[in-house]
Amino acid sequence: MSDDLIRDLNEYFSKQYTNFDRISSMPSYESVTISMVLRNRNRIEEGDYASNEMRKIVYQPQAEKVLAELKERYVDDNFSFSVRVAPWRKRVAALFGKSFTGHAVKTVVRKYGEDPASLAGRLGVDEKLWKNVLKGYYIPEKVLLYKLFLLLGMRREDCDTLMKICGASFSFEDARDVVVRYLIDYRVFNTEMIGRAFDEFHIRRIL
Repeated sequence: MSDDLIRDLNEYFSKQYTNFDRISSMPSYESVTISMVLRNRNRIEEGDYASNEMRKIVYQPQAEKVLAELKERYVDDNFSFSVRVAPWRKRVAALFGKSFTGHAVKTVVRKYGEDPASLAGRLGVDEKLWKNVLKGYYIPEKVLLYKLFLLLGMRREDCDTLMKICGASFSFEDARDVVVRYLIDYRVFNTEMIGRAFDEFHIRRIL
């Protein structure tokens, strides 16, 4: 099962990861032309598509080697706080029980059969901080949202909705975002498998 997970994750990552600066710095990287990407496709209609796709690992002549080098050299320098303070207007609204973000978090947590107030420990955050998230004084940043998505086994559409409400989005230039998106897309929510996926790319575990 673990081998299947990593094989599928590697294939997904090679097709989705878009950090060309990192990809092109790998020793086995080779320049790829648009014609190599398009082959039998219509070059005029799909030229823009190809100009972006040609930068991805999947089109490398030695794709597996490039990916292996990237994983070996990858340094997880992605740091963010769990939350940010809500703008003043939203904090005032929260005082009157009208927090849009806090309400959205509570609604989605209940949708998955959990009590919002009881999740702080399982998310690894301070009780007071989590209460302020639910009240709307704080807005979850991506790392906390990702913990929530994976912990609850959330469906992609609910993840996207909550991300948008909280002013966040997936970045396929970030290896962590690509791995998390894979786990969500393929509904891999086993804690051991999640840890294995993070370890494979030398990314700090979040659960």
